[in-house]
Amino acid sequence: MRVPPYNRDPGWQRFFSGTVIGAILGWLIFIWMYGTSVDIYVSELSEYKDTVKKLEERIDILTEDNDKLNEEKDQLEIEDFKITIINHEKYMLNSFSSSSIIARITEDLNHLVSKDLANIKENRELLIKMIENKRYALDDKEYYFEVNFLYIDTTIEIDLLIVKVE
Repeated sequence: MRVPPYNRDPGWQRFFSGTVIGAILGWLIFIWMYGTSVDIYVSELSEYKDTVKKLEERIDILTEDNDKLNEEKDQLEIEDFKITIINHEKYMLNSFSSSSIIARITEDLNHLVSKDLANIKENRELLIKMIENKRYALDDKEYYFEVNFLYIDTTIEIDLLIVKVE
């Protein structure tokens, strides 16, 4: 069996040359399309890397700020007191008597103003005992209090119950 002489027939020569040229053009188009899409993906990837880098830097800055704020919060100081007597109606205290007792309690606690908040929070039991163990005299009567609620922040909020009147 012999191979037919396709190299001499111009129709077959055009077919094979067209196939080779088509394969080369197809390969070039494929490389161009692949290169374009990879270029787009690489540019998107670099943008994402830049974004991630910026966000990581921002996270670092925010965590540093948060740490500084936590340190400052630990160093916060007491500014004011808010004291209320819950059961003043039961013992028939008028607003003047109630406010004068609150003023005396505030005078006792005034040494805590501009003290470190963390130390006050650690010694909250001492603060409670200081209020509960003291008697406050008004109009020939002595009032003893129990701390019902104590909230310590830059403003100390205290709710008191009158326990005993002598």
